[in-house]
Amino acid sequence: MNKNVFKTPMEIQHPMIYWIKKNLFSTPLNSLLTIFTFYLLYKLVIDGIVPLAHLDWHVIPANLKLILVGSYPAAQLPQVWVIVCYFFFFISATFSCRYEKLPVPLILIMIFFLGMSLIPFSVTNRIFCLVCFALCLAGFYGTKLVPASLRLKILAVAWLLFIPLAFILVSGFGSHHVKSNYWGGLLLSMLVSLTTIVVSFPVGLLLALGRRSKLPLIKGVSTFLIEVVRGVPLITILFIGYLIIPLALPPSLSPSVLARAIIGIILFHSAYMAENFRGGLQGIPKTQYEAAEALGFNSFHTMVLIILPQVLKRMIPVLVSEFTGILKDTSLVSIIGLLDLIGISTSISSNPKYMTCSTQVLSFLALIYFVLCYSISGASYKLEKKLNTNVHGGVGR
Repeated sequence: MNKNVFKTPMEIQHPMIYWIKKNLFSTPLNSLLTIFTFYLLYKLVIDGIVPLAHLDWHVIPANLKLILVGSYPAAQLPQVWVIVCYFFFFISATFSCRYEKLPVPLILIMIFFLGMSLIPFSVTNRIFCLVCFALCLAGFYGTKLVPASLRLKILAVAWLLFIPLAFILVSGFGSHHVKSNYWGGLLLSMLVSLTTIVVSFPVGLLLALGRRSKLPLIKGVSTFLIEVVRGVPLITILFIGYLIIPLALPPSLSPSVLARAIIGIILFHSAYMAENFRGGLQGIPKTQYEAAEALGFNSFHTMVLIILPQVLKRMIPVLVSEFTGILKDTSLVSIIGLLDLIGISTSISSNPKYMTCSTQVLSFLALIYFVLCYSISGASYKLEKKLNTNVHGGVGR
């Protein structure tokens, strides 16, 4: 059938004008909204973006090491690079389970490393950029030679070991040991964020299950923890961890400032995660429990095999929102003296040489946060699409 049968003469002869009229100026109200939106975009470009292009950006390359790893000793940077190589090798291997050809995100990562290798950094850093580029190729194509079932097991173990290995390697060994007060910048922000995301997920789930428990003691403790922690700002929890824990413990047992900050952030987000899980659990119909009981499942198998898969599928958008919140909340650790990305920006701006460059530094940090949060959102969108959570009969937002 000819598709033009149902089109108007204007739609056939001037499709662009037809589209503009239909989508932007279809009614007087839409016309006003379109004009107002274009005015806002014009002001944003003229007053916001154009002035940024005329600023002196030399502060970024001059302080790039501070922004990425803080005061971490340059001689021990290969320890950090090993973690970066490990991460991107297994990211590529994970992509190989899903795609036959190199996917666009992986191509962009490889272009990034290739571009970084051309920038006049130190020879060691440029070599590691090329190694990361090669590992992305090796991880994608090399792991396809491994049988699929074995590949999945290797990837599961590799990702489970990633966080502990990252802390061990960044800490170093013997004479190469680096104290946590030298960690900073993007390295510190990523370690705190990833640890919080990985640990607060199971802790939040346990708290949610504890709150639904029929045992009064477990239910009472879980409810008390959730309500108390949710009723206190994160800043207060960080200060409690920073000031009170050293007073309550002997000096030999007192954890480092970084450990106290991570514990506080994990506790805070576990409470919120628990409430998210509770909402997901309440959305499961009682018939699901009755069907599992009729099949002879015990409570553990009912929860693991029947209930949790449905809950997790429903909670993907909420979990993504929580993960991006965790990523941004790590910036608060700067108030207890940890030099994460925000702390580093303050440190750079306090340097008399760069006192007028705070706009450039903050804009660059905003770009880093945007890329990280957008990557999380993009991955979650693809996961939602794969799990088909928005179709009829599925679970919509």
